[in-house]
Amino acid sequence: MISIQDIIPFMKDGWVAMDEDGEWYWIDKKPVMDKDLLEWIPYGESFWCCISKVFDIAPADDWTKSLIKVGGK
Repeated sequence: MISIQDIIPFMKDGWVAMDEDGEWYWIDKKPVMDKDLLEWIPYGESFWCCISKVFDIAPADDWTKSLIKVGGK
């Protein structure tokens, strides 16, 4: 397993977050948390991809606190 922090430097600007089921996603715009569905939802017109399908990423301790800004200022 790899830490999400190890692969963030290689990602495009955007956001990464883990859903309650342990799947990590990259999203181009800041997502919003849906506590009913237990996942992060892309807001508006966004592009996202499941990076857990490519990398074996260690889970966060708490999915509700997993949102991380990638790049940018």
